[in-house]
Amino acid sequence: MLEDLEILNGIISPEFDIYNNIYSVSILEDVDELVINYKVSDGYVVNIIDNNNLVPGENEVYIQVIKENEINTYTLLVNKEETEDVADLEYLLEPLEVKEELPTYVAPLIGGSCLFLIFIFFLIIFRKRKIK
Repeated sequence: MLEDLEILNGIISPEFDIYNNIYSVSILEDVDELVINYKVSDGYVVNIIDNNNLVPGENEVYIQVIKENEINTYTLLVNKEETEDVADLEYLLEPLEVKEELPTYVAPLIGGSCLFLIFIFFLIIFRKRKIK
């Protein structure tokens, strides 16, 4: 009988209970196989199945606890996280190339035009009106 079960390189849920045979395990992307620490009663043999080359997504690992004609199987539903690149470099915009420089008088011309418009609006809004 399996008395204790611990996953050293993942998170098992729910905590081990001798009456529960199915567990969920979350592992990181770089984990290829579970490191399992277990304790069994005297005379029992443990056989771990499908605990190598874990792929991103859902995997199933089985722990068989065997004694003579008695076999008890525990199922670990292993979810290997799959991380995605934060930025997809394929779709980044190429740098903007300026083919022709603007003449040096353009910036002062735009600034002067803005000041002139502000002055006109100021005169329209705050001019004195004659009362008849």
